[in-house]
Amino acid sequence: MTDERPGNEFKYIIQDLYRLYFGAKCTYSEIMESDETYTRFKALCRNCLITEVDRDTTLESHFYYMSPSDRAAEVYTSLGARVRVNVPTVKKGLLGREQRVYKEEIWKIEDLMALSAQKKSFRGIVISEIQIPKRKLREFVI
Repeated sequence: MTDERPGNEFKYIIQDLYRLYFGAKCTYSEIMESDETYTRFKALCRNCLITEVDRDTTLESHFYYMSPSDRAAEVYTSLGARVRVNVPTVKKGLLGREQRVYKEEIWKIEDLMALSAQKKSFRGIVISEIQIPKRKLREFVI
């Protein structure tokens, strides 16, 4: 599932040999309905993840407001999920002007949850992708 419309750069489902990649703008219902989603992840969503949130919640929103005490946080932590984030930094440009530049980083889910939603917003962090290792997904007991 990829959405070609402008503004949907972070709405995709891709997999390779080792990982599942979900664009952060995907909703759980889109993930569940997609033929490209790994079947085991669909079962995990149905049994563990969408019991706490609405099916129309985007991954970005869910991860942004997730706290370590949530059941979903426990599931994603045991899966070894990683999050691709864009973090703004200030860089000196020509003539000494400051310029805001986004640096792309991959964080563990624990590092993301260590920041509250207010701190993420204050720092201007943008979540763009969720990565889940297939090996950990196969080992996960639903």
